[in-house]
Amino acid sequence: MNQVKIGRFIAKMRKQQNLTQCELADTLGISNKTVSKWECGNGMPELSLMMPICEILKINLNELFSGEKLTDADYKKKAEENIMKLIEEAEKIKKNIVGGKVLGKVANIDMNVSEAHKTNIEFWNTIGSEFLGVTALPKWGGYLPTEEKLNLLGDLSDKSVLEIGCGNGHSLKYVSDLGATDLWGLDISENQIERTENYLQTQGISAKLICSPMEDECGLPIDYFDLVYSVYGIGWTTSLDKTFKRIHSYLKKDGVFIFGWSHPIHKCVSVEDGKLVFSNSYFNEEWYCGDMSDKEIMLSNRMISTYLNSLARNGFIFEELIEETDKEKAMASDNDFGRKALMLPTAFAIKVRKL
Repeated sequence: MNQVKIGRFIAKMRKQQNLTQCELADTLGISNKTVSKWECGNGMPELSLMMPICEILKINLNELFSGEKLTDADYKKKAEENIMKLIEEAEKIKKNIVGGKVLGKVANIDMNVSEAHKTNIEFWNTIGSEFLGVTALPKWGGYLPTEEKLNLLGDLSDKSVLEIGCGNGHSLKYVSDLGATDLWGLDISENQIERTENYLQTQGISAKLICSPMEDECGLPIDYFDLVYSVYGIGWTTSLDKTFKRIHSYLKKDGVFIFGWSHPIHKCVSVEDGKLVFSNSYFNEEWYCGDMSDKEIMLSNRMISTYLNSLARNGFIFEELIEETDKEKAMASDNDFGRKALMLPTAFAIKVRKL
């Protein structure tokens, strides 16, 4: 949409109605600075204000979007053009968020497993850790309270544990410090496996590390682990059902599975001019390809119910869902990510048990 043209048109029609900016603003229940911003071409009225503006200025929506008065002959043609422009604008503002990072260009795609693996392996073999930063225990992700407060892991003395998406090895060090003696790690990236191995060696810790997609058969032992956990790893799978089925098979009877991931509502809402704005549908679970620096990632947004239903289908008993925000940490952050965390969950953690 041509915001400058529309802004000039709003100013012109306002003056024809003998209204000042302040009078128009008062009638709409907004500030005169907002009206001034529209008329300077620096923004568009919110959807809820468009019909009231049209009524006050004695124009219709088609004329508002066109930025000019229309004759009957022009009306149909302009209506079709404006519909296409609105669709284009909606595509432009569609956003997605991974962790605290807003992605660049985002496009919905038909998911191809091999292509998704190839793209995400390249990302994690190169810039993944540097671009997204490191999330490791005792942090479960985002602004969730830490493990010290949540105590999801329980007593790990002499336990066998497996980490899905072992990253840089810091979480394995953490569970080792809690008493776990049989450590295993799985990651799709050879670079991440190498980082984990190097870090654990410096700490004098031994672990069995496997490079494989989490949803594939990779030689992990069956009915073996007391605990399987993942910190911001599970969301990268191409199939929740396949992944949860395999994790269930790895666990002993009564074994525990815990994972943290970015909350789906977090990815739907962005901060614009200090306000929370929906920029994506919560119900959209399509696969997308997004730009991160000079690399791409392939992911799917999934609803909370999608995770819970898949866990139930694959034999898990639900124990706990955490959606809290560490308010003290969020208030101290002084950024949009932290401010948003005070209003809605940016991450979640789920704890389940094998039947």
